[in-house]
Amino acid sequence: MAGVPDELVARRIEDAVQRDGELDRPEAGRDVTARLLDGLDGELADRHSVVRAFLERGAHVAAPVRNESKAAELRNAVDELAGTIDDPHLITEIADIADQPAMGAFVEKVMRAWGRLDILANLAGGFATGSALDAQGIDALWKQNVRTTIATTAACVRPMRARGYGRIVSVGAISGLKARKGSAGYAMAKGALIRWTEALADELKGEGITVNVVLPSTIDHPTNRAAMPKADPKTWVSPAELASVIVYLCSEEASGVTGAAIPVTART
Repeated sequence: MAGVPDELVARRIEDAVQRDGELDRPEAGRDVTARLLDGLDGELADRHSVVRAFLERGAHVAAPVRNESKAAELRNAVDELAGTIDDPHLITEIADIADQPAMGAFVEKVMRAWGRLDILANLAGGFATGSALDAQGIDALWKQNVRTTIATTAACVRPMRARGYGRIVSVGAISGLKARKGSAGYAMAKGALIRWTEALADELKGEGITVNVVLPSTIDHPTNRAAMPKADPKTWVSPAELASVIVYLCSEEASGVTGAAIPVTART
């Protein structure tokens, strides 16, 4: 990843928000289930703090993982916030987030456990540089960034529609607005998420479900600092800044925001 332009470095949702308070609830005393995705692009640790942030706000979280070791890592990271066997606040299961039937089965288990699904946070994604003529590389990035989002959202929208309520937030990238040399596949995929968000928001208009996408630039995280040792991380997006936008879009205060692509570029 060395030499990758700042705004094109893998945005791995390095969200480490430690804010007080709880997520707003559409009904008093009602549990909020946050559906958070383990990405395809490596370090699950990058998402541990996102899960923790939702759990700290009173959400119940269901997270598909690639294997049992990743599930154990996640549970260890959130510790007592995961709940108990009798009252689980965190559900993890091995699942392919690019496989719609598999995600449908996972969502059914979530519904059986908690009876509702209010929030879907599409955090999965992948990054790689490559030529605009590299069809195989572009296909791989499309699957990692677009197909995963569509497959999981399709599975989650069904129970949201049945109850007339839902919050869907995906993570795109500022490079989805303008590509550079070497970023064709990644920029194409992230740009497609913007158009997809607009279309789905319009499709779900009037059904109580909002659909938005956040567009971060480079996130201040040890991985990115190591990849770009000469860059100034003071200009980057902090994990808390990005996470606060995601959490806000899942709140009742943001009920009037849908179909939006929201840049989160900090001081760049």
